[in-house]
Amino acid sequence: MWLRKVLLLGSIFGLGAPLSAAPFTLGIYGVNNPADIRTVKKAGFTGIQTYQQDPATLSQLAQEAKKQGLRVVFYPNQVIGSSYEKEAQNWPVLAWYLVDEPDVARWSRAQVLEAYNIAKSSFPQHLTALVIGQGKTETPFYDLPDILMVDWYPVPHLPLYSFGDQLAWARHAMAAHGAQDNPLWGVVQAFDWKEFEQHRPLEKRMGRFPTEDEMRFMSYHGIINGVNGLFFFIFTTRGVPLPQAQPAWWKRVACVGKELARFRPVLEKGTPAAVPAPVARPLLAKTWQYKKKFYTVLLNASDQPRPLPAEFAQKKYKSLFGHPKKAQLAPYQVLVLRSR
Repeated sequence: MWLRKVLLLGSIFGLGAPLSAAPFTLGIYGVNNPADIRTVKKAGFTGIQTYQQDPATLSQLAQEAKKQGLRVVFYPNQVIGSSYEKEAQNWPVLAWYLVDEPDVARWSRAQVLEAYNIAKSSFPQHLTALVIGQGKTETPFYDLPDILMVDWYPVPHLPLYSFGDQLAWARHAMAAHGAQDNPLWGVVQAFDWKEFEQHRPLEKRMGRFPTEDEMRFMSYHGIINGVNGLFFFIFTTRGVPLPQAQPAWWKRVACVGKELARFRPVLEKGTPAAVPAPVARPLLAKTWQYKKKFYTVLLNASDQPRPLPAEFAQKKYKSLFGHPKKAQLAPYQVLVLRSR
């Protein structure tokens, strides 16, 4: 099975090529209406997911996504064996979605492997993906899908830096299970916990929609911790698309999506390079060379302000995307810097 995965990933991402040469996916969950795909594209996203499973509905979404140049993540369950199975071979499939949080649903490795084999038997040319609810799982699922996703939603009840920590743990576990070359996608929180059932119903209700800065931090924290793509959860609020139901919330998501879309060429075609100056935790940094220039993501992974390192305070480092440099990095602040 592992050999088949290596060959499949090689045919799509380029066997032997560095991960940075592969497409960096920017996706969003819960896009259920073909009419919304154009809106999603304008916000910078390159992929959509839906929990809908009716093959006719998926066909309409796939056709519109293909028209708009986006790719899709669908459940294969109802497509397999249906009259749409042959057509689905040519859908712009980014990955078939095997199962949502098998660690939470208490699935065994055997169950996930069975779902993988069923999907591959019908769609051997397509990738598969599953999402786990945390970076460390009791049952190791890390080597089973072609693409592993981690959804960890810390706002407002957990430290924001826990998002990247979960992804780092998942990346480490993937390597330990021989899946170090597989893509890892982080799922960024874009919802209010109050809309979902509370795990401990007797405790005080907590929740709010993340700020733009919080979503931006989670995105770049994921990038620094080795993700090859990001999905935002979720496009709807109480079943209604965000642009209609909560325009201010959608504006936050779209602003982050557009910024990441502008940075995608660096992530896809840039060459990893040495960070130009020592950076001590809780500051984190990662550098790429792209078109003869150097780009550094510098972030403060703590809830306290930290001094901006003297090297990056120099004029030769330009801060991009409208975030000016100051003497200190605010809590959970991110700077994207460009230098010659």
